[in-house]
Amino acid sequence: MKIMNVVLKSSLAALCACAGLAWAAPVTMTGGWAADFSPAMMQSADTSTTVFQFEGSYKLNSKELGDVYLLLTCVGLEPATKVSATETKVAGSGRCELKDKDGDKLLAGMVTAFDGFTLNIDGGTGKWKGASGKIVSKETFTVETERLLKGYSNAKGELVLGKR
Repeated sequence: MKIMNVVLKSSLAALCACAGLAWAAPVTMTGGWAADFSPAMMQSADTSTTVFQFEGSYKLNSKELGDVYLLLTCVGLEPATKVSATETKVAGSGRCELKDKDGDKLLAGMVTAFDGFTLNIDGGTGKWKGASGKIVSKETFTVETERLLKGYSNAKGELVLGKR
């Protein structure tokens, strides 16, 4: 029965892709990354902004797609506001490209938070053309300095693939 379900799902995904129909796939995404930050530029006594570049290597997985390995590159701005002596609010944004082994790219807006980020998929090239969805990641930080962060992502979301 399990093999029949896998075959049916794979056949449905192939049929939808051939017929030009969109289909949604729950996905997980795991990987390691490093983010470099510019010096902080003050906006006010309590708020500063940095420019960041985020790069990582990820495995995107779903039942429909299997394992897809991606190189992620993002650039953006990250304002930080000190709200108390012990708490800082971080909420930035940027643009990302997730490139697969064939050079095709998923394109996304990135929204950062203190403990992770959200990717809002809004298109792509090649096999990812017409893609949409949302992937939310929670981070484990392994190195933290003023201008460098390294860590590991555990993300979940949904990827919608359209006509190709």
